[in-house]
Amino acid sequence: MKELLMSETLTLPDAPTIRRTADGQISVFDALEVMGAKQPRVMWRRLVEAYPEVVTFCNNLKFPGAGQRLTPVTSEAGWRRIVTVLPGMLGKKYRAAANKLVDRYLAGDAELAAELIDAQTDPEQSRWLARRAQHKHSSIMLNSCLGRHGSSKRGYRYVHNRLNVSVTGMVAQEIQLSRGKTTTKDNFTEQELAVHTTMQYAVVSELDATHALGDGDITRVVDGVAVDFQPILKRYFGARPYPQGGLLQVDV
Repeated sequence: MKELLMSETLTLPDAPTIRRTADGQISVFDALEVMGAKQPRVMWRRLVEAYPEVVTFCNNLKFPGAGQRLTPVTSEAGWRRIVTVLPGMLGKKYRAAANKLVDRYLAGDAELAAELIDAQTDPEQSRWLARRAQHKHSSIMLNSCLGRHGSSKRGYRYVHNRLNVSVTGMVAQEIQLSRGKTTTKDNFTEQELAVHTTMQYAVVSELDATHALGDGDITRVVDGVAVDFQPILKRYFGARPYPQGGLLQVDV
């Protein structure tokens, strides 16, 4: 098999000899041949025997023309999964690069985040990513501030959920269940991230200004910030629903 860069294996291979469906799926046999497989049907059969899960990413169809046989076709996402189990240098190179990518992700590599933003072509998604990064910074500042002012773990949860309810009408678990993502703030809209970020900065400023100490002081500060923001949020963004009777009735 020829040597390829990881970026070339992440997307569907492009060559005149690769047959494509109307919706952009490619012939797995043709793609394997372009990648260097001398007997693509034999390789595919062996892959299916060793890794039967790859079949779930494919559909079988007959391309137009005389003598055509059923051929597995797959999307870009399916092709990436097939590449992970390919033998030889192509699979080895991909797996090594993928492992490096995971290591960078787990290490919180800032350059990786920048690369993801650069690769994003959707303006709306780019704005959301920028807001998410700003929100992460304000969350770090808030957590550090809570530590300085003697917050307990329960105090941390109360502060974050008090702000969650102000912005969305729901505590963290309710947000995750109703919107589907396990990381609470990944469920936020761009608007919600912007407001929540501003409120976090307000809490930090007020905690420092009042020399708050302990959960009692911290609770009063975050409640005060929430009350101050409530009429603004209601006027410009609409009333917030309060599931389960509101935060104060929810055990956080």
